[in-house]
Amino acid sequence: MSDQKIDDLISIREAAHILGFRQSAPIANYVSNKRLKTYSKPSSKRKWLSRAEVYSLPKISAVKQSSKELC
Repeated sequence: MSDQKIDDLISIREAAHILGFRQSAPIANYVSNKRLKTYSKPSSKRKWLSRAEVYSLPKISAVKQSSKELC
């Protein structure tokens, strides 16, 4: 992978934050279901994700309930 591509890699935790998840488990599911591909960096044992691939996934939307709907 070229140096420019390495700079575009993000952590699984950052990907979870971008997509609106509080934990990284959904990202691990995306990886195991082959919706996201992992990459490696020289001198790093961690798994990394492509920022562009993460942004190409649909984001979850927060649904807010009004107090009237809760009654």
